[in-house]
Amino acid sequence: MPSAPTPLLRIARPEAALFASDMHLDDAQPESADRFFERLDDRLAAALSKAGEHGAPALFLMGDLFEYWIGDDHEPAVAHSLVARLAAFTGAGGSAFLMHGNRDFLLDVPLPGRPDLAPFSSRCGATLLPDPAVVEIGGRRVVLAHGDALCTDDVRYQQWRALCRSEAWQQQFLAKPAAERLALAQGMRKQSVQAQAVTETLTDVNQAAVDDLMTRTAAPSLVHGHTHQPMLHRWPAPAGDDSGIDGERRRWVLSDWSAAPPRGDVLSLNTVMPEAAGA
Repeated sequence: MPSAPTPLLRIARPEAALFASDMHLDDAQPESADRFFERLDDRLAAALSKAGEHGAPALFLMGDLFEYWIGDDHEPAVAHSLVARLAAFTGAGGSAFLMHGNRDFLLDVPLPGRPDLAPFSSRCGATLLPDPAVVEIGGRRVVLAHGDALCTDDVRYQQWRALCRSEAWQQQFLAKPAAERLALAQGMRKQSVQAQAVTETLTDVNQAAVDDLMTRTAAPSLVHGHTHQPMLHRWPAPAGDDSGIDGERRRWVLSDWSAAPPRGDVLSLNTVMPEAAGA
């Protein structure tokens, strides 16, 4: 087996690493956006105020920042609000990291004929992470992922994911006028909502896919979003796996965000979360 990847960055104190996912920011849902921005402002201000004690803070936004993203020439008001906050945070000494989700996989993808257009992450002062990405927090390896690639039981979605992440599909889509891209994205979003109304839930991750990822990356902890099922899962590490935490593997599932009912938070790995039954 190839050697485990070197962590992309190291954060000494767990309190300094903050995580959020699945904000689904959309100008059409201002209450949800306001809830996220209020909570984000509070957590970032607190993290910066404790930088001397905990170290420079790092924020990880783990995909589906937006309800949809049709390219970096897309400029909804919520995007401007997020850019302003992240730029201020990184300008004050924090670090911000973004990851693609299943809604915003076109973030930072170059638009044909627009070499002048700055990537979204650079406007935020942020870094776009690969999915998955390995970091070290509090001296332990942690693998970060949006989570959709781990839902391998949903074969149709995985086929779509492979197609829409291909360079050929993306360049063909981004070559269309913005109005056409917006109409297509809104149509796909409507179909997704209808499909979830039938199934009542998103497909959960596949446990074998989770274990395979954690083995390949030698990471005893996994943090992801996507499934909208916030929970801390703990289970025994495989025999001979000395990377576990007290013999365990742990999977932190981040919440999605909504205003009614109130849902979502910006978390650190020492935050108390509900644990899966039987954990």
